[in-house]
Amino acid sequence: MPRVSHHFVVDRSIEAVFAVVSTARFWPEWHPATRSVEGDTDHPARLFDRITEHATIAGVEGTGVWTVTEHAPPHHLAFEAELAVGHLRIAYAFTVVPDVGTRFQRDLDFPELGPKVYAEMEAHSARGVDRLARVVEREIPAADADVAW
Repeated sequence: MPRVSHHFVVDRSIEAVFAVVSTARFWPEWHPATRSVEGDTDHPARLFDRITEHATIAGVEGTGVWTVTEHAPPHHLAFEAELAVGHLRIAYAFTVVPDVGTRFQRDLDFPELGPKVYAEMEAHSARGVDRLARVVEREIPAADADVAW
């Protein structure tokens, strides 16, 4: 099963980063494929939350329902979806980096769908995680970096 992985490090508390990153209402803002979301989107993710995502990947529009299947705040979170193309899993890992802040890693596992789709998933993930770092910095002002969101 292919995997794409990307990360960022930000000078913000792990609790605040977890809260922002796990709030699905931000997905359309940072992930290039996401057109809109609905469901459990207005709060930091909780176990068994369900998020319906409307997305476009490799020119194909579709809708999938993600379920939070693993939840260990503020260190780990995973979403899973069963789509027509197969099983997808996104895992988030959060780690404190002493004297720096928080390291966030996003791993996406998806079925083998060919080199064109893999390249698009890789590009979307890289661009998305970079945008997500900007959302985190905007949503958690530096002055509040040590305060839980």
